[in-house]
Amino acid sequence: MKPPSDPVNLDAWRNPVGVTVPDDELDFLLVPDRVEAAVCLELARQVHGYQCRMQGKQGEINSALMVAMGGLLPGILLYDYLVGGRHERTSKIRFGTVRVANYTGPGERHGQPQVLDEVSMPVQGQTVLIIDDLGDSGDTLRFLSEHVLDKGAEKTLILTLYMKPDAMQAWAVDFFFGEISQNTWIITPRERVETLMKRVPVWKQRGASEQECRRRLCDLIGYSAQEVDYYLPIAYAKG
Repeated sequence: MKPPSDPVNLDAWRNPVGVTVPDDELDFLLVPDRVEAAVCLELARQVHGYQCRMQGKQGEINSALMVAMGGLLPGILLYDYLVGGRHERTSKIRFGTVRVANYTGPGERHGQPQVLDEVSMPVQGQTVLIIDDLGDSGDTLRFLSEHVLDKGAEKTLILTLYMKPDAMQAWAVDFFFGEISQNTWIITPRERVETLMKRVPVWKQRGASEQECRRRLCDLIGYSAQEVDYYLPIAYAKG
């Protein structure tokens, strides 16, 4: 079957507005797979431009760290765009990972970022691109930049798909695609089920029936009926 060829309207996704849900303080924005791929291509073009300007100079990116879990999917897409599609004579970028925890669930934060799995490769003397999906408060971005510099990196650059106002004020990033409001919870393709499993019990505790939860997920937020039919009974039983 031929996949859909309709182009993604990237302008509509630069400042997207989440949907409101009854009895919830958060707005929710579901990002489809095609949109995330298109956003990552746009970010790859930004990085390609930087690499061409810095070609042969100190500061050219030669390492990248995908922040688990949020940075893994965009990092994998960017690996294809930046390594498979590397511009001639620019440095090849090695990819690794670092795992940091900052949230226990939608809108629920740890007191400070916690390193769960250390930087997976040597970064001494490297210019390191740190890849994450979102800048929320800016605390994680700042923490990671300082942590990677402590590991011996020469310089760090930050790339995120989206930034929130608090993060924009707290920490300047080098590459990003769009901005969203502070109370919007982004649901990326890698965390659709995770968000469902964590939010449905909250809605249940606030009085929502299973059918109402289904309406919120499918009709308001935009989940597919197939994934909701499978996971909603499990999530609702946890509430």
